[in-house]
Amino acid sequence: MYSFLTGVLAAKNPTSVTIDVNGIGFEVIVPLSTSHKLPAVGQKVKLLTHHIVREDHEFLCGFGTEEERSLFKLLMSVAGIGPKMAVTILSGLGIGDLKRAIVEGSIPMLTAISGIGRKTAERLIVELREKLVVETRSGEKVGAVSSQNEALIEDSVRALVSLGYTKQSAKAAIQKVLQSSSSSRLDTESLIRESLKQIQYV
Repeated sequence: MYSFLTGVLAAKNPTSVTIDVNGIGFEVIVPLSTSHKLPAVGQKVKLLTHHIVREDHEFLCGFGTEEERSLFKLLMSVAGIGPKMAVTILSGLGIGDLKRAIVEGSIPMLTAISGIGRKTAERLIVELREKLVVETRSGEKVGAVSSQNEALIEDSVRALVSLGYTKQSAKAAIQKVLQSSSSSRLDTESLIRESLKQIQYV
């Protein structure tokens, strides 16, 4: 129904904004990736939108780029994923890292997102991995699953937990390492060693 909104940013919260369009205030749900790029309140803004109508509620979701909106629609196609959960998933990881986590089957990276359990992560991987194409850090586009990478992360999480760290801290540290390194160059020992350097900061 609504393709985009252009107006004045009347209010801004981390995951929702109000846009004044000719005197009408539209409340729009936005992911953090969009929210962080918005101008100050009182400035003009344009958001791409996706309108969702449910029996008991309506949602108007906004995005800064078409890539964000397209990925949101894909997330919404997964069983059990509603608009608020889809926004949470987009907010939990950058677009590139989210796509890579799904394509590579990285359950630990996905479950590090608040509110995402293992079953939801598995559904995301099963239903979306064949629909996504991501670019590796070398520029090569890939769309295949790396089961070795998934095993690498799970083994590393178990090792860090056995050392006394919480599962959440272990996942966050591993995610930091993977975001700054090429996972193809890491073995379990290297990933654990690099994660130990990060874990004190998470």
